Amino acid sequence: MRDVLHKTKEILKGRGKRIVIHEHSQDKECVSDIRKNFLYLANEVDHQEDPGAPEVHVRKSYDSLNRNEKFTMRVKGFFYVNRNRRLVKVGYYHTLRILLHWKSALLSPSKSVFMA
Repeated sequence: MRDVLHKTKEILKGRGKRIVIHEHSQDKECVSDIRKNFLYLANEVDHQEDPGAPEVHVRKSYDSLNRNEKFTMRVKGFFYVNRNRRLVKVGYYHTLRILLHWKSALLSPSKSVFMA
C-alpha cells in the first residue's frame, strides 16, 4: 500500500513558495515514511554576491532494538535570476527525511563458503 500527499503553498504574500511531498508505503519487509520539503524565498537585490557552495547536512541513524532506520538531509543555499530587468535572489531550503521500520530482524546470509 502506498499513499502520496502533495501540497503547494504560497508564503509571505507571494514572495515564496513551499512544496511538501509526503509518501507512506508499506510492504512485506518494511514500513517507510518519506517527507520532502522544498522552501523558496525571493527578494529583490541591487547587486549580486558570490553564491558559493550550498550547505549540506546529512544524518543517518539505525536503532537495532526497534529496527528503525532514519536518514535526514538538508540543503540550504541561494541563486540569482533576472526577472523583468530586476535582479532577484532566490534562497532555497530543501529537506529530505526517510524513516524505515523493518518488520523482521535482518539476518546475515549463511556462511557456507570457506575462505582460505
